[in-house]
Amino acid sequence: MKIQLDFQTVCLSLLLATLGLVAVGSATIYQTDGIVNAYTIRHSVYLVLAVCAFAAILFVPLELFERTHIPIYFVTLVLALIVLLPWIGVVAGGGRRWIDLGVFTLQVSEIARFLIPIYVAGHLARAHDKVQTSTLAAMKLPVWVGLVLLLFFFQPDFGSAVLIGLVVLGMMYLANVRYRDLSILGLIGSVGLLYIGYHRRDRIIAYVDTWTHAQDEGYQLTQSLIGFGRGEFTGVGVGDGIQKLLYLPEPHNDFIFSMIVEETGFFGGALVLCLLIWLVFRCFAIAKRALAMEQRFAGFISYGAGLMLGIQILINAGVAMGALPTKGLTLPFLSFGGNSLIVCAGLLALVCRAYSEIQAVEAKNKNLNK
Repeated sequence: MKIQLDFQTVCLSLLLATLGLVAVGSATIYQTDGIVNAYTIRHSVYLVLAVCAFAAILFVPLELFERTHIPIYFVTLVLALIVLLPWIGVVAGGGRRWIDLGVFTLQVSEIARFLIPIYVAGHLARAHDKVQTSTLAAMKLPVWVGLVLLLFFFQPDFGSAVLIGLVVLGMMYLANVRYRDLSILGLIGSVGLLYIGYHRRDRIIAYVDTWTHAQDEGYQLTQSLIGFGRGEFTGVGVGDGIQKLLYLPEPHNDFIFSMIVEETGFFGGALVLCLLIWLVFRCFAIAKRALAMEQRFAGFISYGAGLMLGIQILINAGVAMGALPTKGLTLPFLSFGGNSLIVCAGLLALVCRAYSEIQAVEAKNKNLNK
């Protein structure tokens, strides 16, 4: 089948990836000893790998993902299990979340952000009618996904568990699962959030009274807010921000949006958010079109990709602006990190494949009607 790329999705992702490369270079310019910025070089390599992953996934028929959605789930489950083994999982940042493969480290939760939506989309496509009428069929999905999320709690990686849980709930809502069943899941999820809140109560307290805790748990957030304040409307200029001078920890990762706003101001930050939101709604538009043509897996996987990117954007930007408690989630296509960049590219490859397949179906229908 001839691949037809969605122009908007490809252009938006390339533009965001380019902006991300500039942002990472600016955020890390004072962390390098020589003329060559090692972070920029590494991020450039990640971009090349992301493009390769996009191209590889793009040529895989969605039918293959749909047929193998159950094995894909078990691969995710096995990865979530083995990362907890002391002789395999790598401890960093207070959690055992990585598997060292020698050449690079694999973050299991990032891989799950790509694989879990495939499993959910496959289940919803195959049992579409059942999940709308049977509580047992509807609960089967969150039970299996919940097992993986439970393992994330032991890493611990609460942020990824919340993100994936919200995506699954959103996909079930879009599959017209009954409100009664969704309410049950919401209640169970609330218990999980209370558990997270208890174990992260220091962060909650710092979020509620940030400036009182500016030297301890609220340090990152206060420095992020200072960056927003310095940016004003037009910013201090690309490369001229000072929060990255060892004030804001890891400005190229979770708080890169604060650095962007400091240097480009309200207008620059608003532009970045508009591009990200446009990309998410493009995924939703393709999903809606696919479902209208009875291409259920294509529709649900596109919705899943859009939800994964959209909720991640919401959480990251909300944390940087102080609207949500501090939680380590990257900003898609903009934050430094190979795992995140490759997974985001993979999700968009699935969306572009869905677009190509529905274009082929439309062309075939037109030929039959002639």
